[in-house]
Amino acid sequence: MRKTHYVFLLLVLYLSSMVFAYNGKIISKRELKTESLRKIMKKNYKLFRPFAFLNKVKIYSITYLSDGLKVEGFLSIPRGKGKFPIIIYNRGGNKNFGAITVKKLVNIIGRVSSWGYVVAASQYRGNMGGEGKEEFGGKDVNDILNLISIVKKIKKADSNKIGLFGWSRGGMMTYLVLKKVDFIKAAVVGGGLSDLFMMMESRPEMEDVYIENIPGYRENKEKVLKERSAVFWADKICKKTPILILHGTADWRVIPQMSLKLAAEFLKVKQPFRLILFEGGDHALSEFGSEVFIQTKHWFKRFLKDEVPFPNLTPHGR
Repeated sequence: MRKTHYVFLLLVLYLSSMVFAYNGKIISKRELKTESLRKIMKKNYKLFRPFAFLNKVKIYSITYLSDGLKVEGFLSIPRGKGKFPIIIYNRGGNKNFGAITVKKLVNIIGRVSSWGYVVAASQYRGNMGGEGKEEFGGKDVNDILNLISIVKKIKKADSNKIGLFGWSRGGMMTYLVLKKVDFIKAAVVGGGLSDLFMMMESRPEMEDVYIENIPGYRENKEKVLKERSAVFWADKICKKTPILILHGTADWRVIPQMSLKLAAEFLKVKQPFRLILFEGGDHALSEFGSEVFIQTKHWFKRFLKDEVPFPNLTPHGR
């Protein structure tokens, strides 16, 4: 080997080790006070509920390293003693659209954490002040994998019990993670994106999102869309992970036919799953909020806490 080639190889190995050394590390962490969160909810969203569950958790804004990039995210830890299962929440949208706002932070991350879980979420690289550029299901999947590595090191976290909770584009991200790892104990996907071709057929304007965010889209359109569409690789998803799929029949953002198509593929490959369709439900299942939380809560309770599921599906049975 020529000396120049040898030096170049050493340089590549050194830079690679530097990047990997930067993964899974929190570089800043700031606690968000409960009263401040309540005031923001009251002022900006006109929500006057007391949100008593916030008293059960501590919520933090974090900046962490993923592939050497500074990525923004959140972390919520129950105040009680002992170890708690982990849930990673995967947000929807792209760039700053669909970002985790205080409303989502309280209503989803804080609420789920109050059930007795360490919950973490990423804004994905390049978003909300983070470094890099998101890829709509490309290398930004590493932002979830690296976040999992971080949470597993938290003293109160039970690293043997990890779940994923994704909505919309976050459903796509959840499926991509399940394609890469086999240690996730349970997943919940709401209004999940699972066929990017079908998405573009139902909403042609989404091609602008693909062009702007997906590297190599113009040159390798079919390849990059298939790589992000779970319906084409349902057999690659971890068979040890039971998946709860929730979808509204009136969802026009991510049409319910996607979940039906994926369910058909799951049946072929014997993937453990449950599909629940909500008649007339929109993308956020806003009219079925209570039932969504009941179903989600019991799914994670069954597979992350080994408790008997679904004793009562009425709102009074929570």
